Amino acid sequence: MGEAKSESQKIIGLINANPKAQKIIAAENWDVVFQFKLDEEPFYIQIQNGKLTLKNGTHSNPTLVITGSGASIARASRGQGDFTHSISREEVEIKKGKVMELIRYGRAIATALKETKSE
Repeated sequence: MGEAKSESQKIIGLINANPKAQKIIAAENWDVVFQFKLDEEPFYIQIQNGKLTLKNGTHSNPTLVITGSGASIARASRGQGDFTHSISREEVEIKKGKVMELIRYGRAIATALKETKSE
């Protein structure tokens, strides 16, 4: 398993278990698929009915397609910077979709990590 995928799996568990992060994910019936085509095997994160799941492979119709450095996605998933930093440093690129979707996911990550640290 690549670093981006493994760190994404960890943060998904924290988000799904955190009520405040869940509010960000569940608002407005947010239903999206983030396809990651990085320097490791492809995977995607699906947000549906207020829950996140990580799946191997390629989704047939993702909302957002992200390419680039798996290490950069892993750092953002750990809260070491965010996705906007990764984009501005040209470590990752949005090939399809709106960057605001990724920023919202980043807010959920930050919330889950903050809540975990304060416990």
